[in-house]
Amino acid sequence: MTRTSIGLAILLGLLAYGCGNSNHDAVAASTATPEGGAPFSLRLSGIDPGDFVSARMQIDSVQVSGGGAVLANAVLTPEVDLAPPGQAHLLASFTAPAGIEEVEFAVAFSGGTVSTTKGKLDVDAQCHTLRLAGKVGRIAERRHAVIQLDLARSLVPSGAGLTLVPHFELVY
Repeated sequence: MTRTSIGLAILLGLLAYGCGNSNHDAVAASTATPEGGAPFSLRLSGIDPGDFVSARMQIDSVQVSGGGAVLANAVLTPEVDLAPPGQAHLLASFTAPAGIEEVEFAVAFSGGTVSTTKGKLDVDAQCHTLRLAGKVGRIAERRHAVIQLDLARSLVPSGAGLTLVPHFELVY
C-alpha cells in the first residue's frame, strides 16, 4: 500500500467513526446562569489559511457544560469567516459556577465554502463536532477561551470539494 492509500484509509476511518448523532436536539436551547460565577466567552479563529482567501463556515451548534450542567447551548455567531488573521468570532457566552474547575465545549459545523484566487469550493463538515475541555482557572485569566482551527491542515480535498478533518487547539 502506498502512503496515499494508507492516508486515505485512515481519513475514511476517522470520518466513519466521527459521523454520528449529537445530543443537540435532546437538550433544549438554554443558557444557565449559576450564582457566584464569572462570565466568560468561547471564541473560534482560523490560523494558517494557506491559499484560502475566505473560509466561511456555518456553526450548527455550540454547547458548554460543566459540573453536570449545561452552561450554554446557543449559537451566537452562526457563520464565521476563518481566513482573515486575528479575528476570534464569538460562539458562546457562559457563566462558570463557583467550584467548577473544568468546562467541556462541543462545537458542530453544518458546512461551509472556501475561496481561493482560482475559485470556490464547498466544505463538507457535517460529521465533525469539536470536543474539548478547558480549565476554568486558565479561562479566567483573560475571560475567554479560543479554539484555533488550522485551516491549511483541516480542509482536505475530497470529491468535488473539501472535507473538514479538524486540527485544532484551545488557547487562553
